[in-house]
Amino acid sequence: MLHSAPATADHQKQLETIAHYDPLTRLPNRVLLGERLKHGLLQAVRRDNLVAVVYLDLDGFKTVNDTGGHEAGDQLLVELAGRMKHALRDGDTLARIGGDEFVAILVDLESVEACETVLQRLLQAAAEPVQLGAQRYHVSASIGVALYPHNGTDADLLLRCADHAMYQAKKAGKNRFQFFSQRES
Repeated sequence: MLHSAPATADHQKQLETIAHYDPLTRLPNRVLLGERLKHGLLQAVRRDNLVAVVYLDLDGFKTVNDTGGHEAGDQLLVELAGRMKHALRDGDTLARIGGDEFVAILVDLESVEACETVLQRLLQAAAEPVQLGAQRYHVSASIGVALYPHNGTDADLLLRCADHAMYQAKKAGKNRFQFFSQRES
C-alpha cells in the first residue's frame, strides 16, 4: 500500500503537465495562459502598471511544413519556442496556443517603451535562421499587441484585440509588431 503513494503523486504531476503544457514545446498551453493572464491583470490593478497581451503568428511556417515535412516543422517550433521564451523577461509568460501561434503576457510594464524592447527581441528571435540537418529555414513573426488597461480590462477582450492587431501586422507586411488601435477595427 505504501508503494502506491509515490506512483499516485507521479501520476498527478503527469496529469497536471498534460493539462497545462503543450506536449511539443513544453510551453504553457491555453489553460495555463488563461490562469497567468488573470493573475497578471490582478497584479497590474494592485501595482497600477501595464500588461501587454502579445499574439504572435509565424510568417512562412507553412513553407517549412511543405518543404521539410511535419517533423521539420515540429523541430522548428521547438527551436523558436526556446528562443522566444529566452527573449522574455523573468515573470513574463510565453504559451503555444496551437499550430504556429503563440501568446506572450508581459507583466509589470512601466511604459509602452518597455514593451517595445521585448517585442523587438521576440521579432529577432523568430527571424534568426534555423538550421535543421542540411536545410536552413527562415521564418519571421507578425505580432499584435493589446495593452491593459488601454485596450480593455477583460482577458478575453485583450486576447481578441491582440489577435486583431496581429492580422493588421500581417497586412502591413509581416515581420513586425502592431499595437491594437480602435481606428483599425
